[in-house]
Amino acid sequence: MIELLLTVFSATFFVTVIRTTTPLLFATLGGLISDLSGALNVALEGIMLIAALTAVIVSAYAPWYVAVLAAMAAGALLGSLMAFFHLRLKADIILVGFAVNILASGGTVFALSMATGGDKGTSINLVSKAVPGVDLSFLKAIPAIGPTLSQLLSGHSILSWLGALTVFLIWYFLYRTPYGLWLCGVGEYPAAPEAAGIAVGKVRAWSLIASGALVGIGGAQLAMFNYIGFTRDMTAGRGFIALGAVLLGARHPVGAMLAALLFGVFEALSIVMPNLFNWIPSEMIQTIPFVVTILALVLFSYRAQRARQLKTLSKP
Repeated sequence: MIELLLTVFSATFFVTVIRTTTPLLFATLGGLISDLSGALNVALEGIMLIAALTAVIVSAYAPWYVAVLAAMAAGALLGSLMAFFHLRLKADIILVGFAVNILASGGTVFALSMATGGDKGTSINLVSKAVPGVDLSFLKAIPAIGPTLSQLLSGHSILSWLGALTVFLIWYFLYRTPYGLWLCGVGEYPAAPEAAGIAVGKVRAWSLIASGALVGIGGAQLAMFNYIGFTRDMTAGRGFIALGAVLLGARHPVGAMLAALLFGVFEALSIVMPNLFNWIPSEMIQTIPFVVTILALVLFSYRAQRARQLKTLSKP
């Protein structure tokens, strides 16, 4: 237990947490944007998987930033596809999301086989590039705290810093611009903004497109920094964990960030614990993030039910 505590409070564990949190953060923010518009995006898992493969394939032939943009474009394209089926063809958004997840699970294997010349498991035949880390080693020059700051902050992915900035930008967009108020209004009570002349369908369509683009960045981080390359089903349920983070974060960008960070901590624990507790089956340790997700959803459900009961009792 002492070894676990020393590991948890080390700079190495902090770096691991940031690494594991970044894909979850972008997926959670993407889920948040679509959820606020009233069109819950349950295809986060599939979009992230397709974006990860897109990033790896493109990075084999183009610079890393082009690969990240390609992953965003792939996510946005899938978001627009979901908007078309849901808003134009009136398909249920949940069923459309599950269809995308199923498409991603099989489609990425086929695309990987075509790109690698027959390999259906990994992209080992593709020499893919990595997203560079941000070198802040100059912080060592700060007296006393410099070396610690350098250990904690240096080497993180550019996309990790972009994720922190994105949280602020989404907060500002939602609560300081009229467009953000439109988005929240469409999700809360669509009849009101529609009466004011706001195109509810367009707002939801753009929210799904933005959701897909954000999730695409998470896929790029996963395949070009957390791991270099693509493996079959490498998202490993992160999209579904992100859905739990959206609900646990009380549908607020800062809350979503904290929820993603919480799940990132438990995922990091599932990485470091097998080396500390050899007697525990690794499969059991790897279930920690999913167990926490279930507990978080149960807590959210209880909290929401309790709030409804109190609201009912307060009525005259």
